[in-house]
Amino acid sequence: MNNCSPLFSLEGKFVVVTGASAGIGKDLAIGLANAGADVLVCSRRKQELEEVCAEIEKAGRRAELFLLDVRERKSIEQLKEFIAQQFGRVDVLVNNACFSVRKPAWDVTEEDWDNVHDVGLRGLFFCCQIIGTLMRTQNYGKIINMSSTYSRTVSQDRSTYAIMKAGVSHLTEALAVEWAPFGIRINALAPTAVRTPTRNLQGEVLQNVLSRIPLGRFATIEDLIGAAIYLASPASDFVTGQTLFVDGGWTAGA
Repeated sequence: MNNCSPLFSLEGKFVVVTGASAGIGKDLAIGLANAGADVLVCSRRKQELEEVCAEIEKAGRRAELFLLDVRERKSIEQLKEFIAQQFGRVDVLVNNACFSVRKPAWDVTEEDWDNVHDVGLRGLFFCCQIIGTLMRTQNYGKIINMSSTYSRTVSQDRSTYAIMKAGVSHLTEALAVEWAPFGIRINALAPTAVRTPTRNLQGEVLQNVLSRIPLGRFATIEDLIGAAIYLASPASDFVTGQTLFVDGGWTAGA
C-alpha cells in the first residue's frame, strides 16, 4: 500500500457528537470535520452549538445542530428521527455527553449519583441503542464512547465518576460483541486529564495529576482528535470492543 491517507479519511462520512457545545466534545466535532466528516452537534445549549457549527463550516463541511437532553429517551428518539429525515444515515456516533461530580464518597448525594449516571451511562446506553438502530439497518457504523483513565484506576473524590466510566468501558465490550453481526464497531476512548479552556487545574491538584503521567504532561486535544479519527475511520474497521487509553502511560503506571 503506497498511500495510507484514505484509511484515515472521513470524507463523505456523517458523524453525530453529543455533548458538543464545549470542551472535548466541541474540539472533537471540529477535528472530525477537519478530517472530512459532516457533523451533527448535539447538546442542550443552542448558542454554543451555533458557534461550533460556524467553526465546522469554516472547514468546508456541512454542520447541523440538535438540542438534545440525553437524560430523556424521548429526546434521543427525536434525534433519531431528525437524522433519518435530514441525513438518511449515520456513520459514526460519538457519545461525549457527561456529568461529573468531585466529592468524597461520604458526601455524594442521591441527586449527584443520579446526575452522573443518568447522563454518562444511562443516556449513553440509550444513544447507542436508539441511534444504533440506524446503523443496524445500514449493516455498518461506528460508535465511540468517551471513557476515562478512571475506568481502570481510582483517585480521591472520584468514586461516582469512576464507577460510571468503568460501566462505559464494560458496556462498550458487551455491545461490541452483541452488535458485531450487524457491522457495528464499538470502542471507547479514555483520556487522562486534558487541557481545555474549562479545565483549570492548579497547585497541588495539578502536581498530583502530573505525577501520575509517565510522559510528564497533560493530554492535548490533538492527542484525542488523532485517536478519534482512527476509531472513526476505515483504519479501525477490524477493531471493536476496545478501550483506547490516551493517557501518557497513566494506567500502565498505575
